Amino acid sequence: MSAYPEAVSEVAEVFRLLSGWVRDEIAGLTQEQLARRGPEEWARWSPHYQLSHMAYITTRWFMVLYGAPALPWHPVDMSQFGSFTNTPEDDRRFSAECYADVWWLLARLEEACGAAAARLDDFQPEEEETLVFVFGKESFVGATKERALDLWERNAICHPGGVVLDLEQGEVLLTTLATLRHVLWDDLIHLRSVRMHREAMNLAPVHPDAPVGGYAPAYPVS
Repeated sequence: MSAYPEAVSEVAEVFRLLSGWVRDEIAGLTQEQLARRGPEEWARWSPHYQLSHMAYITTRWFMVLYGAPALPWHPVDMSQFGSFTNTPEDDRRFSAECYADVWWLLARLEEACGAAAARLDDFQPEEEETLVFVFGKESFVGATKERALDLWERNAICHPGGVVLDLEQGEVLLTTLATLRHVLWDDLIHLRSVRMHREAMNLAPVHPDAPVGGYAPAYPVS
């Protein structure tokens, strides 16, 4: 298995395995361990927050591509998806007040990943669509101070194709496959962070050889 899954079959396979990897790394952690944060950039979000983010963005991006009715579960309060940032505390994740249960989050991640893999099984390149996202020059990533266009400029160079930037117009164009690959690679970066939290707590990662995804060069670990 490639460390940087790119091809349709690879992306589908890793989507099917991803939720199990996350479940194994999370299962057995105490509430204190799930809440661990650190001074490093990768440790800014706790394992619990990393999980909520993965479940949230995988669900949200799937809805962008295929619509809520295509999900295998009844959508939660749809106001969750009105903005990537619900509050500064709930930046790009499910509401901690309403959806904090670890097993609920794991179930949502598993279902969204399974739905994405099923779509990839039926993927036809000639039917690909292109999504267009428009960002203002002062549009920021969630509650961070990073400009959205700067993030996409950093991410785009990692993709073998399917991502086109027009920085003057503030546009990011993503094909269907590039969108699903983006979601998977983002999830894998956060799974890497969960494994690193375990190592910081003197717990061996359960899946040390899981792919790190194509965004690893864009998010080096110091």
